[in-house]
Amino acid sequence: MQVPEEPIGVAPEVVERALGRAVRKVVEEVEKVRSLVREVRRAIESRGDPFRIGTAGPAEDLCYVAVDSSFTAPAIELVGGYLGIVLVVAVLHGSRCSKGGVEAKAYAELWFNEDLTSAVARYYERLTSKRLLEGKRRGELDFDVLLVDGEIVPRALPVRRGPSAGLLGRVVKLTEEVVELADRTDTAVVGVLKRSYSRDLVSILGFDQLRLSDKAVMSLVLRPGEYLVAGSHIDIYRELEGLRGRPGVREDWLEARLRWYRSIVNNMPVGYTVKLAYYRAPRTLYPTATKVEYVTSSSLHEDLLLSSLVHISTGTGIPVPIDYADALSTITKELKQTVYQKLLAEVAKEVKAEAREVVPLLSLTNPEKLSRLLG
Repeated sequence: MQVPEEPIGVAPEVVERALGRAVRKVVEEVEKVRSLVREVRRAIESRGDPFRIGTAGPAEDLCYVAVDSSFTAPAIELVGGYLGIVLVVAVLHGSRCSKGGVEAKAYAELWFNEDLTSAVARYYERLTSKRLLEGKRRGELDFDVLLVDGEIVPRALPVRRGPSAGLLGRVVKLTEEVVELADRTDTAVVGVLKRSYSRDLVSILGFDQLRLSDKAVMSLVLRPGEYLVAGSHIDIYRELEGLRGRPGVREDWLEARLRWYRSIVNNMPVGYTVKLAYYRAPRTLYPTATKVEYVTSSSLHEDLLLSSLVHISTGTGIPVPIDYADALSTITKELKQTVYQKLLAEVAKEVKAEAREVVPLLSLTNPEKLSRLLG
């Protein structure tokens, strides 16, 4: 009896049918946005404060320090808890830097009941930023702009108790110390928000029918070399409050966004204004807008700071120093293996026991995932 052969792989027509609906949805939304681009731009220009479109001026000769981290996501799951590894990288970049260089530090943490690696990574990023600013205050370093991958203001809803609450409090406190040190040392601080799906601006401007994110819409509205100042977090919060009762605005979405912005405002460094902006850099691989939040310095006013970001954002559209730090902060298989083996050895040494007596506690929860978790 001959067994019929089964086709291997996926037939192209199956893939085409599966993608058809997704393609139609994207095309319909893009066409809708394209037809409204001029209207969105006019709405921004007619509004004025807090929205303002500007064009980048000449490039400035500045020194940047970029801080980024990578971490095990999820943490390495052990029988006795969660082992998290964080690698933080700092990169000095710019012709005005008195000296260049890259610094990398690895941190390992273990939690018994909860994976806190992501929050701990933010903590160590801020700790590194604080240390760099202290070095500048002592005259050991000299840079104009501190770039961080991600937000400046911690993004987390309040937690009543437990390790998460304590960690959030420490991150908020460190953030205040970083911004205060930046102010004292005449340093601008910029947070680069690579992933952003908010629809706050399009809703505030009255284009509730658009389903694309602010970042997607601004990628079409802004021309290369332009930037949009969107105001402070408090400005956005007040604008969102003004949407209550407006036809077309979904109440559940609005209340969720207001809760989110209240948490941001509550975590804001006291006495400082953190603002939001989008910019389109020229000469990029993809014509997309980049979202940032920032605190200016005495030497770098708003337009000068945003212009400098436009000029150093080539290729990906992200500031080059952040791209460098991101590439260098990858957690390798060798690093994970070294940390894990060192943990086994050190615990065995401290409890004066053979490693085999400790192994049950520090064994992987699912040994079948050994190659994925440590590879």
